[in-house]
Amino acid sequence: MATDTRDAAPRPRRATRTAGRRQYRPLQFIREVMAELRKVVYPGRSELITYVLVVLVFVSVMTAFVASLDFGLTKAVLAIFG
Repeated sequence: MATDTRDAAPRPRRATRTAGRRQYRPLQFIREVMAELRKVVYPGRSELITYVLVVLVFVSVMTAFVASLDFGLTKAVLAIFG
């Protein structure tokens, strides 16, 4: 039995390579990057110091946690197999 192609949904057209795309040139790219960088709000000195301290404290706590796990698991493995 032959299939009837009239009832089938139409195939979507294949997009061409440049359909919907803009061609960028290097100077245009640099101009757009500079425009986006003008929109950036940089933190002030006190905010920056606060952010640095928060990161240092967090990294120190995580380092101590991982080191204590390592030490504890090493002792446990040596006690079991050692």
